[in-house]
Amino acid sequence: MAYILRRQFPKASRTALEIPNRPSWTHSFITAFSRAHDPASLIKSFEEAAHRLGFSHYVIAKFSRAELIQQPDESFEIISIHYPEQWVQHYQRNNYAVIDPVHRAALVRTVPYRWRDIANLSTLERRVLDEARDAGLSDGMSIPIHEPMGRVLLFSLSSDAFTADAESMYQRLYLLSTQFHLQFERLKAPLTAIAQIQLTQRERDCLTWTARGKSSWDIGRLMGISEHTVNYHLKRAMEKLHTHSRVEAAVRAATKALIWP
Repeated sequence: MAYILRRQFPKASRTALEIPNRPSWTHSFITAFSRAHDPASLIKSFEEAAHRLGFSHYVIAKFSRAELIQQPDESFEIISIHYPEQWVQHYQRNNYAVIDPVHRAALVRTVPYRWRDIANLSTLERRVLDEARDAGLSDGMSIPIHEPMGRVLLFSLSSDAFTADAESMYQRLYLLSTQFHLQFERLKAPLTAIAQIQLTQRERDCLTWTARGKSSWDIGRLMGISEHTVNYHLKRAMEKLHTHSRVEAAVRAATKALIWP
């Protein structure tokens, strides 16, 4: 199942990140997490905490080593994402999930780590990080939480600047992530509403091509319809799937087996 939520953050400062007063700040967000009444409100509280720490982009996802190897196109359960949309499309189109060094590190690490500290990068892994930097994800930090059956819940956050007190940041993010995980497990339930979603064939086709990285103009040519008509079908699909972008709609549809990109 996937709970996908995206909203615009104000642009984070490029100066060194300032860590808020620890006791009161931590208590306020732990309280907010515990009071969340559904996954969406929990995600909103996490977003607010991430932005308070100066992180302008983040993704929360679940995966396992076996899934990455055997089913790379279906290996990720995206819980929430706030990455540049063009980067998400490029990432999916090139199947970078399989060679992303952030994922490799998450499978063997149990504590937070910065992307720049990942050792023994291959040429392909370095390319992923270089292209991410070019897309606006200049530096990042990830927090892996290991679950049964070899699955990992991974929090990855990116910022233009980091505080010199990295250890304190690690502790703060680890605390937030573990609390999120605890409350998410409490709140999550089968998305019965998703199972009842009825997409038309045109909507499924448009979402499938979107998942493959095609623009509305490209999809129109492939399907023999106008770009305006493509946008209409995508808008309808987004409404049915309760998402705010075509990429999110395609990801959610694929996760729920409504399309097979």
